[in-house]
Amino acid sequence: MSLPAPLHVIFGAGQVGASLARLLQSRGLRVRVVRRSDTPIGPGVQVVAGNAMDPAFARSATEGAAVIYHCMNPSTYTGEVWEREFPAQGEALIAAAMAAGARLVCLDNLYGYGITEDRRTESSAMGAEGRKGRVRVAWAARLAAAERQGLRFSVGRAGDFFGPGSGAGALMGAGMVAGVAKGDRAWLIGAADSPHAFSYVPDVVAGLAALGGAGDDVEGQVFHLPILEVAPAELVRRFGAAAGRPGRSTALPGWMVRVLGLVVPLFRELTETLYQWDRPFLVDDGRFRARFPGLATALDAAVVDAVSAAR
Repeated sequence: MSLPAPLHVIFGAGQVGASLARLLQSRGLRVRVVRRSDTPIGPGVQVVAGNAMDPAFARSATEGAAVIYHCMNPSTYTGEVWEREFPAQGEALIAAAMAAGARLVCLDNLYGYGITEDRRTESSAMGAEGRKGRVRVAWAARLAAAERQGLRFSVGRAGDFFGPGSGAGALMGAGMVAGVAKGDRAWLIGAADSPHAFSYVPDVVAGLAALGGAGDDVEGQVFHLPILEVAPAELVRRFGAAAGRPGRSTALPGWMVRVLGLVVPLFRELTETLYQWDRPFLVDDGRFRARFPGLATALDAAVVDAVSAAR
């Protein structure tokens, strides 16, 4: 009698979680997705609705899990909500992973590094000063402390998303790409001709799956998931070229973003991380590429796929 396939539990079904679930299920794993609603993900994927900040619920939802994936974001993009919800989500999943003896694979972003002119590596100082950045700094410290208590974890940090699955909140999300493919002008922020660290969503999904299925050497480690360094304006031009369009863009300078932030809540939040857009924002992904060679998608192929998916 064969043993059942390992159970992988994903918290969050947004830009990454749903695609990750389908990928893992296609590999013959048992997959459960925990989300706020019971909206289905796809054939063979179990969906459980509940509050991930409730430790008792998180523990129940992950009983028997081999791997748990943290792909959640707070409910709104404000510093106040991040400070309240993100630590609660993290504590519930740490406790659940330790109770199940599961590996916790965490999707993270690059906010924690803060302002630096250097190319960021996994060992760069976590010097963020903004509210959301400090939340990520505290999370990194919490994982390190939990490891000393027995937690098995791995972190995959990604840049700004584009490509299939990228949502409306992404500057280079599917909505913007679809507009460029129709000939619309894209609106950018900051120094749009400076190179920026982007992540192609299918690479993020594949990277998290790789961390979930890898050997013990990835535990206690942080990896930068595959990064594509390209200027936002150049990326728009490439989207346009792939669609047979001019690929036009206009960038709002930093001072204008700050002025708009006085009256527009979203721009108010963007000013906190404007340093990512008003100068080169460089990230080294060599550690991941060395551990998982051949996984990353080349820029040209990613652009073509992004345009095709957006259409």
